Amino acid sequence: MGKASRSWRIRGSLGLLVLALVLVGVVYTRSQQQRTAVRVFSLAELLPGNHTTGQYSILVDEQGRVLDMMARRIYIHDEFISADNRRYRVIRIEGNKGICREIGVEQISQEDTGVPAQAGQTMPGDGTTPVQAAASQIIGVYHSHDDESYVPNDGSQSIPGNGGVLRVGSAFADRLRSLGLTVIHDTTSHAPHDDGAYRRSRRTAMSLMQRGAAALFDIHRDGVPDPTFYRRTINGQDVTMVRLVVGRENQNMSANLDYAKRLKAAADDRYPGLIWGIFIGAGSYNQDLSPRAILLEAGSHTNTLQEAERGVTLFADVVPPVLGFAARPAAARTPSTAADWRGVLYVLLAFVIGGGAFLLISAGSWEKAVARVKQFTSIEWVNLLGWRQLRKPGVDRNKITDREREAVELAPVPPRELEANDERADWQKD
Repeated sequence: MGKASRSWRIRGSLGLLVLALVLVGVVYTRSQQQRTAVRVFSLAELLPGNHTTGQYSILVDEQGRVLDMMARRIYIHDEFISADNRRYRVIRIEGNKGICREIGVEQISQEDTGVPAQAGQTMPGDGTTPVQAAASQIIGVYHSHDDESYVPNDGSQSIPGNGGVLRVGSAFADRLRSLGLTVIHDTTSHAPHDDGAYRRSRRTAMSLMQRGAAALFDIHRDGVPDPTFYRRTINGQDVTMVRLVVGRENQNMSANLDYAKRLKAAADDRYPGLIWGIFIGAGSYNQDLSPRAILLEAGSHTNTLQEAERGVTLFADVVPPVLGFAARPAAARTPSTAADWRGVLYVLLAFVIGGGAFLLISAGSWEKAVARVKQFTSIEWVNLLGWRQLRKPGVDRNKITDREREAVELAPVPPRELEANDERADWQKD
């Protein structure tokens, strides 16, 4: 009877401990998911029109000079950093035109991007010295608008689920892999190209982060009708320029913009003319998930697929040193947050609750549980301290100290009634 009762108490206490740990884990996991999975999307992201061919906006300065064109809606307070690093802000909108005012010149440099290559010198990412692969050097590539295509090759500006932009993403990923990085190119379709595309692609971006991606690239193409708008000749080949897009409605905006400026600085140094500019627009584009998340546009629907592939291949060369993978692979570590410490406290609380339940059930009553705690503190700690004292040179290890003897004599041992066979079983295991 006593043996069965003791076995039941042990099993019950272990069950309570497991249940407490499971409940804490569920609460903590749900709280972490809510921090990233749930957010309010801006009007700019919910309205259709981004990258829709035939609909485009024009940015002009106060003198009417054309600064930029893009197939997306523009809003007051949107900003644009041009190829020469001049920064403009939209102050009013007239039809499809955004009137911009110059607000300064950006100081864009390659600080924290690694050592730039000098004449005759090679550097990680230049095609001669691959970046050393590491588990943390993972790049995530995906496409919120996977239907976007290149008319000269694809025959259509939109092919849902199989647009030419997927092959541009593959060219970008292949180049990064050749430089020693691990790339996850997720070709999940987020069709249709409507107001819910960024909400659907958010799951893909989160999945890439959970799989260890240190940086995210959402690759698109623009919808400007003029094929020469993005076309440039670099190293004797026609390529499309690359536009970087930063969402200004997320908590990572400053970090995302700094990241974009460092990418531009590295590209300006390595391949002058490759970066068209940086557009800072209304919306988030899921960049709140990471300070190293960026949206890039490789040419327009009127450019050829090969031009776009060559453009992103050149752009891939500057990514590793900007991310610091070559020089400081540990720099990608994320600092601890308040939520992380709350998680630790949850786990400790679970152990305290489970341990208390185990002690109460095994003892049989509160009085016996308290007595066991007192016994532990009076004997076990004294034994530990006594063992350390006996380890000292010149001390007889077989001699019990007065302090130990006093603790043993005074330690309360709760009385309990045992059956004859149970008393033997309590101290001897057969």
